[in-house]
Amino acid sequence: MSGPKPIVVGVDGSEAAQRALDRALDEALLRGCGVRAVRAWVFEPLGLTALAALREAEHWAAVELAKAVAAVVGGRSETPPIEQVSAEGGPAEVLIRHSEDAALLVVASHRGERLRKAVLGSVSTACARRSTVPVVVLPAGVNAPRVS
Repeated sequence: MSGPKPIVVGVDGSEAAQRALDRALDEALLRGCGVRAVRAWVFEPLGLTALAALREAEHWAAVELAKAVAAVVGGRSETPPIEQVSAEGGPAEVLIRHSEDAALLVVASHRGERLRKAVLGSVSTACARRSTVPVVVLPAGVNAPRVS
């Protein structure tokens, strides 16, 4: 993506991530820059067909990302340029790595899942603590106002 630094947004297929993508698109239109929608995925081989399974996981992640972007973009009259990146790795690590050249990183927090957060940690917290660019964390259940 050339021109102004992009806004990076984490897209995991959740409703909260869809709101984060919508907010990132609004912000990009205000700033005159593009958006880099990033989906992280983890590959865990389970047998002799690991290469085929890896390719299938890569394909699935790209397809799900494209669906998520299309769902948000579909109702818009104007959109900034959107780069779609599907990358293997933990969500926080992938988002931080792909936002190193960005103007902003946008992530959504999720409701509940206390046990998962206690064991694995929060992606939004990890991004806020370790990112080298400003991070916007949209609270769960909060709809950002639309830019007209």
